[in-house]
Amino acid sequence: MNIRMTKLTKILFLCSGLLLISTIVLAQGLKTSGKKIVDQNGNEVILRGMGLGGWMIQEGYMMETSNFAGSQHEIKAKIQSLVGPENTATFYKTWHQNHCTRRDIDSLASWGFNSIRVPMHYNLFTLPVESEPVADSNTWLEEGFVLTDSLVKWCSADHIYIILDLHAAPGGQGRDANISDYDPSKPSLWENQANKNKTIALWKRLAERYANEPWIGGYDLINETNWNFTAGANQNGCDETTNAPLRQLLIAITTAIREVDTHHIIFIEGNCWANNYNGILPSWDNNLVVSFHKYWSYNDLGSIQGMLNIRNNFNVPLWLGESGENSNAWFTEAIQLLEKNSIGWSWWPLKKVSSVVGPYTIPKNTGYQTLLDYWQNGGTTPTSEFAMNALMQLAENAKPENCIYRKDVIDAMFRQVSDTNTKPFSHQAVPGIIHASDYDLGRYGSAYFDKDIADYHVTTGTYTAWNNGWTYRNDGVDLETSFDSDPGSNGINIGWTQDNEWTQYSVNVDSSAVYTIKFRYAYASGTAAKIRLISNGRDVSPLLALTATGGNQTWNYLTINDIVLYKGLNKIRVYFEKGGANFGFMKFTLSKKISDMGLLPVTGETSGSKGLILVTFNKFLDPQSVNLNGFSCLVNGNPVSIKSISLNTKNTYQVFFELETSIYDGDTISFSYQGGSIKAGDGMPLSDFNNLIVDNLLPVHYSIPGKIEAESFVLNRGLQLESTTDLGGGQDIGYTNTGDYLEYNIRVKKKARYKLEVRVACQSKSGTVEFQQIDTTGTELHSVDLSVPVTGGWQTWTTTSSSVNLEAGIGTLRVKIIAPEFNMNWYRFTEIIKDTSSNEKKEIRLYPNPLHDGVLTIEIPDSKGMNKRLIIHSTSGALCLDKELNSSDETYRELLGNLAPGFYIVELRINESIRRTKFLVI
Repeated sequence: MNIRMTKLTKILFLCSGLLLISTIVLAQGLKTSGKKIVDQNGNEVILRGMGLGGWMIQEGYMMETSNFAGSQHEIKAKIQSLVGPENTATFYKTWHQNHCTRRDIDSLASWGFNSIRVPMHYNLFTLPVESEPVADSNTWLEEGFVLTDSLVKWCSADHIYIILDLHAAPGGQGRDANISDYDPSKPSLWENQANKNKTIALWKRLAERYANEPWIGGYDLINETNWNFTAGANQNGCDETTNAPLRQLLIAITTAIREVDTHHIIFIEGNCWANNYNGILPSWDNNLVVSFHKYWSYNDLGSIQGMLNIRNNFNVPLWLGESGENSNAWFTEAIQLLEKNSIGWSWWPLKKVSSVVGPYTIPKNTGYQTLLDYWQNGGTTPTSEFAMNALMQLAENAKPENCIYRKDVIDAMFRQVSDTNTKPFSHQAVPGIIHASDYDLGRYGSAYFDKDIADYHVTTGTYTAWNNGWTYRNDGVDLETSFDSDPGSNGINIGWTQDNEWTQYSVNVDSSAVYTIKFRYAYASGTAAKIRLISNGRDVSPLLALTATGGNQTWNYLTINDIVLYKGLNKIRVYFEKGGANFGFMKFTLSKKISDMGLLPVTGETSGSKGLILVTFNKFLDPQSVNLNGFSCLVNGNPVSIKSISLNTKNTYQVFFELETSIYDGDTISFSYQGGSIKAGDGMPLSDFNNLIVDNLLPVHYSIPGKIEAESFVLNRGLQLESTTDLGGGQDIGYTNTGDYLEYNIRVKKKARYKLEVRVACQSKSGTVEFQQIDTTGTELHSVDLSVPVTGGWQTWTTTSSSVNLEAGIGTLRVKIIAPEFNMNWYRFTEIIKDTSSNEKKEIRLYPNPLHDGVLTIEIPDSKGMNKRLIIHSTSGALCLDKELNSSDETYRELLGNLAPGFYIVELRINESIRRTKFLVI
């Protein structure tokens, strides 16, 4: 009896222990609570995930085979044609073993990810329907389950949630075949009930196997359906209104899962690559999350508003199940947007062949490149042995220890989301070499500035390559392989530089001293590129010219002397005031002591919009010595009084000057100094200098009267540029929509009424555009609406006109689309100067008037040397004549015998003014 009681006690203790363990484990699981995903304790969980694309299912673009084999079955066929079925199976088994390992999962956890999305190919778990020995049966394959079992084990140890994603369903679920390995020669998921049945059975099998795994975050039922269920509709399902077959299958899968698993989350995706939810909701399960995908769109609230509406209307959580394939700046912006709106995310993918866009790059071996070249171009067939060795080396390269880690990507996805500070990309020290490629980790505008930083083509309709070199890093900075043989090169250079781009380097300066810099650059030809160097916010070099070297990989040194740097952390920026040159590295060497260096000005520039002038010196100044004595200034060659001087309290290397008169963009400004008493902090007096040129950085304002090209905007909201066939070529503005607008900086010379002409093209429906004059406070001063006539084509151009009053001064011209759709090429403003019959004889003479013999004489006194244009309209507005007049003449005779009897308006444009009168034909 005692023995029996002892056994019973042990059994009860064991059972209670197992129950406790089970309760603790299940407490880690996820569930939904209203609009949130929470853990079992009710704490909100923001999923930060990575998709393991390329592991269980390959896509051509990840393998660099997309030009000839986009889907996995096509890739596999190419491989099999070279190495045979058995070797192909060996390669794929090795690929699956190497592409995702425990080390990958450990890395993801250490970087900050708390979840992964596992894209599964059904054929690793079950046979295709056409290969089943018995129709409508399911033969289960161990490979997929074994791979997933290992993943669950690793993720459980690292506390990472797993979302199982059926990326390739039986038959394939989308016409975008590469995504789901769809073979158009066979019935799709939607065209074959057996494929649907197998999909349902597979999910039930998976749910049964993993029902009690707490680190399974949920089941993403069908990835990116893109299929038209309505005949003649968009083939990718983007305009489906009911999506009934998709909803029915999702419900059927859920029902099967709930027979064996009642607690894991169901993730669903809409049609049209996951984003068309028409007819799919409301929810049929109380533990369901709506997943959407986001690529290449602006990261503004409008880009996700539709999904936010779904969350609010149906009281369900949202999850961004897939995103990525863009720049680091885009990653940071997108994650900020998502987390601000309590939306978890999963990026795509962890690794690809030769790509800098993800955390890992799989290095491309030369043998694999040979295979790619053969598949692409033909030629000598590689031997089976060569091909197999190349493929197995690629599989070996897929191991995380052999991949190239892209720390810039991870930094952008995590630290930069909430931190505007920069960090050194690598250890940088002076004296020493600073490589151009190793600029700081950090946000756009903090670590670097580049003109092209991301691709927004889903929003704009135009693809933008944010990195022309596609190597080393994933920012907007254009890096490429360098062929510089100098031992200082690290094999990477910055290329494709444009005006006003810059990169920053956090550098530890060993000692305060004067340094010599050897700046390594290459520049094919053309007007010299120009750079200046900045340290901790102050210029340490003047503007420097980089003259042509004869080639973009023909490298040379520019020696920069007398650069004063102080001990400690220096944030050094290389600023391309004029781009065009390639930048390789900088070599810093000690030159002399700071005490041996005189106090000198380095640069001068305008500062802010109020016309202050900032002069930077090579040493910090003695505040007590700062005064106006000895300074003089020239503006456009004329002496101008200096009103005041003040030390920049935030940077004591700098002083501000305020002039007695206003300065404008386009003004030439210079400073001189002689015999004053300013001193450096070390007591060194300021040396005399003459004509220090001030860099005029005031924003360009287009002069009115004058002509403004439509593409010369400073702000564009919603419109697009395109090439034009209009006279003069260049670009025009198109793809207009109501509410779109452009802004231009303008300076109106004179308060007056102006004729406004707009060059337009309109295919089939007339439109309206509004022109607004806005002052510097944002107040609208004047506006006019202008009707755009139909011209019969997007590149069939005409000039339409109106008139508008304008106030004198600087401000903004806003061009706003009221009613689309049309193109615009330029705008022209001309002052209207009235001519009345009382002063006609004094200024312009037309005779005979009335005209009866067909020859009209026009006299324009005192106009010799002026640009003149004659335009004649009928009173109904029809154009009768438009011609340039010889500027050296003052009397003109025009043959007008073709004019019908009636009144006509003569418009003479003389330089920037317009004079009008009329005559009668009888």
